[in-house]
Amino acid sequence: MPNQYVKGDGTSLHIGEDSLITALLLVNDTEAEPQMSVYGKTEFIQLVGITESEIQAIIEDQNNIPKLIELMKADGNEDLVTDMRRNKSYL
Repeated sequence: MPNQYVKGDGTSLHIGEDSLITALLLVNDTEAEPQMSVYGKTEFIQLVGITESEIQAIIEDQNNIPKLIELMKADGNEDLVTDMRRNKSYL
C-alpha cells in the first residue's frame, strides 16, 4: 500500500543520534519490479525516511506525497534512499 505513512513521535528515528528523520513514507519500490505468479501479483514497497515538516505537510494534504517524491528524485536521490544525516526538508 504505497502512499501511506508511519508517523513517529517527532524524535529522531536514528537511535542514539540526532537526525531530522522522524517518520516513514511507504512508496513503490524503486528497484524491485512487480512479479506475477500462480498466486497473483506481488508488488514491493519501500520505506523512505522523512522529516517532521514533511510528515506534517502530508498529513495536511496527501497531494504532497508525489510532490515530495519528485523533489527528492530531482535532488539526485532517484532510489529514495534514506539519508539519516539529511539536514533539509523538501516540504
